[in-house]
Amino acid sequence: MKISPPKPTVSHPLYTGGELVLRGIPASPGISIGRVHLLVPETPVVQPRKIAPGEVPGELVKFEQALTATAAAIERSKDRALSVAGIAAAKIFDAHLLILDDVVFQDDVRARVTREQFCVDYIVNDVLGHAIDVMDKTEGELFRERAADIRDVRNRLLRFISGKGDVMPEAPAEPVVLVAHDLSPTDTLHLDRHLIEAIAADTGGLTSHTAILARSLDIPAVVGVTDLSWRVKAGDQIVLNGNSGKVIVHPSESTLEEYRAKQQRYRAFVSSLENLKDLPAQTADGHEVQLWGNIELPYEAESVLGHGGTGVGLFRSEFMFLTRETVPTENEQFDTYDRAAEILAPRPLVIRTFDLGGDKLHGSINLKEEKNPFLGYRAIRVSLTRRDLFRAQLRAILRASSRGNVRIMFPFISGLEELREAKAVVAEASAELDRLRIPHDPQLKIGIMVEIPSAVVIADHLAEESDFFSIGTNDLTQYTVAADRGNDMVSNYYRSFHPAVLRLIQQTIRAGHKAKIPVAICGEFGANPVAAPLLLGLGIDEISTNATAIPEIKKTIRTLSMADCRKIATRALRMKTAAEIQTYLSGELKSRLADLPIWFT
Repeated sequence: MKISPPKPTVSHPLYTGGELVLRGIPASPGISIGRVHLLVPETPVVQPRKIAPGEVPGELVKFEQALTATAAAIERSKDRALSVAGIAAAKIFDAHLLILDDVVFQDDVRARVTREQFCVDYIVNDVLGHAIDVMDKTEGELFRERAADIRDVRNRLLRFISGKGDVMPEAPAEPVVLVAHDLSPTDTLHLDRHLIEAIAADTGGLTSHTAILARSLDIPAVVGVTDLSWRVKAGDQIVLNGNSGKVIVHPSESTLEEYRAKQQRYRAFVSSLENLKDLPAQTADGHEVQLWGNIELPYEAESVLGHGGTGVGLFRSEFMFLTRETVPTENEQFDTYDRAAEILAPRPLVIRTFDLGGDKLHGSINLKEEKNPFLGYRAIRVSLTRRDLFRAQLRAILRASSRGNVRIMFPFISGLEELREAKAVVAEASAELDRLRIPHDPQLKIGIMVEIPSAVVIADHLAEESDFFSIGTNDLTQYTVAADRGNDMVSNYYRSFHPAVLRLIQQTIRAGHKAKIPVAICGEFGANPVAAPLLLGLGIDEISTNATAIPEIKKTIRTLSMADCRKIATRALRMKTAAEIQTYLSGELKSRLADLPIWFT
């Protein structure tokens, strides 16, 4: 097996000039000033080697031994993660074990080695490489991160097949800012925390395991800094701001002085957050908002609680479908929902039924590529035409409801017909469980995501037949301003502060409250502290966001009064452009919370 480094997305000469300012995704908060330590990742290059029939048994033995050795290595990583970074970080390696232990993957490798008679490393690389390609080509951060997980497991397994065993990255000898193209969880974990002051990577997103580990280890991190690793060399001085996503190479003396002052202000702010964890998300004049988290895996519920959240407002259930080639069984789904419900009980767990289609394809469900996938066959539309899959998921959710405060949420509802049809399937699934005498909550609450403008227009009708609303601002913005949120060519049109989007949010909240049902927000808009006064002023009841955003949002809420929020929302809704609204809201919040890390750009 040969190793080759990744190629840059565009050609950049090594940067040797003055101060260079780059931007990425702020993945773990904090400000660091240090020297670059470059880490070159491995990309296996495995050649197809035909083997004789008599070599097949030996290749299969090699595979079994490598599986055992890799599993033991992952277990060691898990133990290390548990000891140095906590439960959430350790669970990352549970996901790696699931990938390695997948029966379909293992049987496929054994069958192909026997049938095609190629060396086992080539077959392993081909099988897992195909899964990585599918994930990489699927739009969305979640899938790119899952591709990174499979890549980490593949590289580790191939090393054991080749007889090299675990090869850990070269450790720095002094405190550094680690820069890499793509940092695997294994690499991140096995570096000495005390010598890594910060992490910057060319790739990755907010939910990447590198980002999760960096947050668990309390290491400032910025990911998605395109081609950074090709612009710097070892030893370069660098400033990294994990609050804003800014990375500065070769900072000037005045820049260094500025960021040393920001470091001190940030540390003071963090100290003030630690006292808020067990306090309610309550405004200064006593109005309480529920602050919940968004998750994809059960163990992430622990992180929500650890950050001061009081429930899960969005469990993205399609993750189980997209990380494997076969459809998860009802029992497998039940185990997953039950674990999350048990962690949270008696706090609420809102499970969104699978949102497949669009950019989230699954090979065994026969979802075909479409010309306009985001306007096509996706989410509830798939559920209502694949009743077998839908009913199995609903039974699993209903069964989990006997152990916790579980709720069902339907995605992509555009009209009353889909809602009524979906609720009828819930009733059928409930009746089946009744006949089998399987316990479940017959009064389980059923709500919808409001993310299509047509749903807002008829929100009064939908509210009469829903137990709750949750506004999905990512899709609602996309469909309102007709700008694909994954298309860089139109990204400047995608504005969640657009007056039309804000009016739709206001209309949804009013319709929900008129019907006496709570209205939540579960899109990225809810994680933006600048939007918090506006959302509170409009009357939002619940905000569900990524776990790490919870402390800042809680701090923001507790600093504001409802009287001020209503005034701010009223004035913002009179404005005519997104830029005008965003500038106004930023100014209002900055005047009240001058030490919020988002200002430390």
